[in-house]
Amino acid sequence: NGKEAWELAYAACPGGKAGFHQTFSDFNDVPLAAASLGQVHRAVLRESGEKVAIKIQRSRLRDIYDKDLALMKKIAKVADSIGKAGKVGGVEQSWEGIFDDAEQILYREIDYRDEADNAKRFATDFGVGLGGKSIPCTAVGEDGKPLSSAAEWVRTPYTYKDISSEKWLVMEYVPSIKINDNARLDEAGVTIEDREYLAEALAHSFLRQFCSNKFFTTDPHPGNLGVE
Repeated sequence: NGKEAWELAYAACPGGKAGFHQTFSDFNDVPLAAASLGQVHRAVLRESGEKVAIKIQRSRLRDIYDKDLALMKKIAKVADSIGKAGKVGGVEQSWEGIFDDAEQILYREIDYRDEADNAKRFATDFGVGLGGKSIPCTAVGEDGKPLSSAAEWVRTPYTYKDISSEKWLVMEYVPSIKINDNARLDEAGVTIEDREYLAEALAHSFLRQFCSNKFFTTDPHPGNLGVE
């Protein structure tokens, strides 16, 4: 937080310090959340006044990946010289081949442009736009017709793809209560009937992801699920 957070923001923002202040105001240098790859801060879009959450990648993360993965690749080559990984699903595998696949996934993990694309598709598959408003849905049903918007029962933050980048993801700020925080849900007046409805909506959303959207989240832990 503090000065380090500002420096991190300037370094990650396209356009640097000048671009940052031209785009944002009221940047909160105390992170809402932090993890090994990045941290999230609140800010306000200067032009529209909309509240946003900015996910900022930690400095020199790609350099660290480059060095660590280069070393791991050498280890994989040595492992192959000693003995192959064997057959997986009837296909001969090598440690280097397995590592190459993992390397691609790991680099995609630190490219927030991929995350922006995925978030954008997730929202349009459900027909949810900025502010939770209903928009045309891109997913289709078994009859080939577009599904109706799920904006009445699903909320997903809008992604500002045009001002996001490899190290910088800007999304609509949507405060919520963690789905397993029973004490706060009680305080908010969420009843047993409400929770039954939430459970049905959650199950419905995953069935729709699997069966219609053909595009689904693989990380549905309480930190990624909230009640608005």
